[in-house]
Amino acid sequence: MPRHAWFEVDDPDDECEFTDDERAFASALSEHCTAWAPADVTGEVGRPEDWEALLAWVSLSDRADPQHLSLVDLGVRLVGDRVRGDRLHNQLYTLPDRPHAWALDATGTTDQLAQAAADWFRAVLDKPIVLYVWLHEGYAYAARYAFADSGETICQSYAKTIAPRGQEAELTAAGHVHGKGWIQTIGLPTPSLYLHIRGDLDKAGVIPGVPARTKRGPLPGLWYE
Repeated sequence: MPRHAWFEVDDPDDECEFTDDERAFASALSEHCTAWAPADVTGEVGRPEDWEALLAWVSLSDRADPQHLSLVDLGVRLVGDRVRGDRLHNQLYTLPDRPHAWALDATGTTDQLAQAAADWFRAVLDKPIVLYVWLHEGYAYAARYAFADSGETICQSYAKTIAPRGQEAELTAAGHVHGKGWIQTIGLPTPSLYLHIRGDLDKAGVIPGVPARTKRGPLPGLWYE
């Protein structure tokens, strides 16, 4: 059981920011999640002034990481008789312009929308997340967190100072670069190992030939496995 109710409007002053339908949705969503909500994740609900709709969301992190590294935010927006859910922008908390295959888009009554959102949250929390790591001379120079059922990258890192010599230039020349020189790990060779972070690993499609590990070192940095 969770330490406190998910999606609960627990500040009386906040209720003034919600419409009656939004409060009813949040209450029903919280009730539908009570029986299964995991204790290591918190369900939040809000409606800041610059948003046009209620947003209910969860933030997933790598709790085994010393800094509890934030991985991904997942949430639903309620607009009238429609609820949409997907991965959220990590700063703006907006839904993507192009929905993912596992996104939610449903219409119905308030309780039907709350039930659909609860079922969606349960499904996305069950999506397997793995951490792929690339080693060079005993050091982790790159890492990628991914949804293992779809291969979708969640977040990634690349340290050129400890990567194989000349690799950064090769990746850049091949187009595996984004923004201001951010190397994309999708262009790297087969990872050295992977770790299961959360979710149902039986649903995973881990890259063939990559060994599973449980111990870790800093990312990037010396690997202790």
